[in-house]
Amino acid sequence: GKIINISSEAGRRGSALLMAYSAFKSADISLTQSLALELAPYNINVNCVCPGVIWTPLWERLARSLIELNPEFKNITPREFFETRIVAGRPLGREETAEDIGKTVAFFVSEDARAITGQSLNVNGGNVMS
Repeated sequence: GKIINISSEAGRRGSALLMAYSAFKSADISLTQSLALELAPYNINVNCVCPGVIWTPLWERLARSLIELNPEFKNITPREFFETRIVAGRPLGREETAEDIGKTVAFFVSEDARAITGQSLNVNGGNVMS
């Protein structure tokens, strides 16, 4: 069997703006490792995908809040803020997509990943490397 958890790059390092979110996502990663050990005798692989930034309602709210806190950004939309201030500063310079995450999950559930368990894979354009 296969179990795939979805965490976040936020679970790989703390965030001053998203403390609780980062803590919970870090717990997802630890849970993945614990389950991998617990379920290995039953031939069940447990892995985790850690996406980077994907435009979601969470990011829209965060961008809106950051714009409100910084008058210099008052003339841009939350999406423009996200693209110019968040995505543009990432090593690959692009946001991740649901398809990127789906393909990673498809790999983890494939026979090609049969020897992989307890791992958390960053799918974040190089923003957090481990």
